[in-house]
Amino acid sequence: MGQRAMRVFVGNQQVHCPFCRYHLFTRREIKLDGTGLSFLGLDWSTKSATGLICGQCGYVQMFCEPRLRVETA
Repeated sequence: MGQRAMRVFVGNQQVHCPFCRYHLFTRREIKLDGTGLSFLGLDWSTKSATGLICGQCGYVQMFCEPRLRVETA
């Protein structure tokens, strides 16, 4: 079963793909290892992030402390 496309907001700001400007995403949890956390300067955070995958081009954006609001498209 495929995931449903969704609109995503951070506060009142709708998230768009920085590559193609599309506005619908699927969501996936992304596991981060210790090396990745250190590289990103996020040693203090949990070892996972929320990944938003663009429904048009597939670009993945990561949110480490997600305060995301989701609306099903």
